Amino acid sequence: MRKLTIMIIFILLGCLIPGMTALAVGEDGQQEGTTTENPVDNIDYTGPVDIITGNPVHSDGTGSNYINISENVQFNTEDREYVYYLSGNTTISSNVADGMVVTDAVTLTRSGDMNASIYKDGKALSEIPSKVTEPGNYVVVTFDNNNEKQLFSFRIVNEITGKINYYVLPAGFTARNVTYEDKPIAHGYGTIDLMNEGHYIINYVCTVTNTEYKLDVTIDHTPPEITFEGLDEENNAKGPVTISGMSKDDTISILFNDEEAVSLDSDNQVSETGYYHVVITDPAGNSVEKDFRILLYLNVSATLFIIAFALVIVGVIVALYIARKRLRVR
Repeated sequence: MRKLTIMIIFILLGCLIPGMTALAVGEDGQQEGTTTENPVDNIDYTGPVDIITGNPVHSDGTGSNYINISENVQFNTEDREYVYYLSGNTTISSNVADGMVVTDAVTLTRSGDMNASIYKDGKALSEIPSKVTEPGNYVVVTFDNNNEKQLFSFRIVNEITGKINYYVLPAGFTARNVTYEDKPIAHGYGTIDLMNEGHYIINYVCTVTNTEYKLDVTIDHTPPEITFEGLDEENNAKGPVTISGMSKDDTISILFNDEEAVSLDSDNQVSETGYYHVVITDPAGNSVEKDFRILLYLNVSATLFIIAFALVIVGVIVALYIARKRLRVR
């Protein structure tokens, strides 16, 4: 009888436990006191996600438009700007992420008191501009009395450029598709090979904010074909040096005797005696450099002047000699 009673009790408990469990589940299908999201509910989610957990990033209910990118960086979804925090409320906002390559202008907005500066190709600019348009490598830093700390960097290139061989996407970005000469090509998600010359379109996305970006460039790695006429095998000349082969869009820089900037004459020549350093750059940024020396050289005008001067000297000497001889005869 006792065994029968115990068996009946176990049967009753087995029936009651599922019912008790059901009472602990809310109307939305989640157990009370938990916040776990149903993966099925997010299967078609296309908004921003947390880079660590992969879960969707929702508003905190305060109307905030900011998404955390890293410890000192946020993304403003309304302005599509990255906000870099120096200390307290001191910030620099920009339309580019750290490590991004662009062909358009870069905006920089400062807020609060800060010790910050910007470098272009390794040289410090006098101030941080609100807009940067000139091609180059830029680094924004903050500093104190002891050291500098890099906030972020970016690069601006021309739409036709030879300045990049690979595009290493910024941290937290992945490539969605890449076309070369209007045809899709295989690519890595983090690094894009740009060694082959031609037209590329790179579409990539920030995995944290789901913001899409595009880099549209034509790659040209071929330097200008320039000829320096008048030089011997040791890059010396005994007459004028003619520089030919430049296109109308090429730029030329000529440094004379390491200190004076000079220009070509109407015949695309330099002729003054001395040392020359010439740099010719095409629109893609490819350049040709040449160092040479022009030895003692007399042009036609200088030669005629010297001959005329010598004849005058000879004439004076002859005249003096004749005059002296006449005096002796008398």
